[in-house]
Amino acid sequence: MPISSQQHAEIEQRLRQSRKDVMDAVADRIGGEAPSIAPATHTAQNEDMPQAEMISHNEEHYADHETTLLHEIDGALGRLETGGYGICVECGREIAPERLMATPTVQTCIPCQEMLEREQRRVNGPPPQI
Repeated sequence: MPISSQQHAEIEQRLRQSRKDVMDAVADRIGGEAPSIAPATHTAQNEDMPQAEMISHNEEHYADHETTLLHEIDGALGRLETGGYGICVECGREIAPERLMATPTVQTCIPCQEMLEREQRRVNGPPPQI
């Protein structure tokens, strides 16, 4: 069952708000300037090189995370606009509206997501025991 027009409007509003929140967070974090993520950027005279590398690594990780999140949001918005929203990219079946409401950027139905996770565990092996 496809999503209702009310669900469509709610999901679109949530996605647009999420996009705005990410963009605002990035703008607040960088103060309107592009972040400096090169390895030696945070190294000044007499500064601790490992700490500078950690700061650069953290900024690079943050930038990668935010970029991925924006791509997911923009992709979901594009699918909403073109009518492809709610269709599993793996099997082509409809994704349950409850799943879409819980995670508006999701692209797979539950059975396909479970299959992808099993495949990922097979490739990567089991997680380390702590």
